Amino acid sequence: MGKTSKVVVCGMKGVGKTAILEQLIYGCVNLKSSFYPTIEDIYVANIETDRGTKERVCFYDTAGLEPPITGPPQSPTMQLTANQVLQRHYLGFAEGFVMVYDTTKPESLDVLMYLKKDVDRNKDKKEVVMLVIGNRTGPDDINCLENTCSKAANWCAREKVRHFEVSAMDRPSLYEPFIFMTSKLNPVQNKTAFPQLSTLSKLTQKNNRSDAM
Repeated sequence: MGKTSKVVVCGMKGVGKTAILEQLIYGCVNLKSSFYPTIEDIYVANIETDRGTKERVCFYDTAGLEPPITGPPQSPTMQLTANQVLQRHYLGFAEGFVMVYDTTKPESLDVLMYLKKDVDRNKDKKEVVMLVIGNRTGPDDINCLENTCSKAANWCAREKVRHFEVSAMDRPSLYEPFIFMTSKLNPVQNKTAFPQLSTLSKLTQKNNRSDAM
C-alpha cells in the first residue's frame, strides 16, 4: 500500500450511502439498522483490488442532495440550489466518485444525472474514476424498480460509466463495485521503462569502449 485514494460517495438523501459504507467496511447493517442524516463522515479502509493487493481508500460520505423538481436535466445551464449540488471542495480533491441511487426512487437517478454534469464541468480537466450504484432498498413496485434500473443502465452506457446493482443488506454484492473502483485508482505501474533504460546504458557503455579502442 502506498498512497491513500480519496473517493466521494454522493447521491440523493435517503438512498443508502451510509448503509453501503457501513456494510462494506464493518458488515454490521441489518433491517433494524437506522442512520441519522449525514452531514459528512469519513471512512478509511483497506480495499482489495482485482490483483489481490489491498489499497488504502478514504471515503467521504456526503450529505444527501435534494431532487430537482423538473426531473432529468433539461438545460446544462440550469441553476440549482445549494442543497441540490455537491459542495465545491469535494471537486478539488476527489479522485473517484461513487454515485448512489435507490432503484425504487426514479427521482434519485435524476439527481445523479445533474450530479455527473456538475462534476464533469468542475473537475478542472483532471481524470477521475466514476461509477454508479443502484441500491435495492426493498420489495417496492417491481415495475418501477425494473424501469429505473433499465434507465440507469442505458444512461451509464451513454456516459461510459460502470453501473452496478447492489443491496446494502447483502455485503457480498458490494465487493465488485468497490474492487473495481480501487483497481482503477491504483493501476499496475508500467515497468517497461526500466529495462529500456538498462539497455540504453549498456549500449552507451559498449559504444564508449569501442571509441576508446
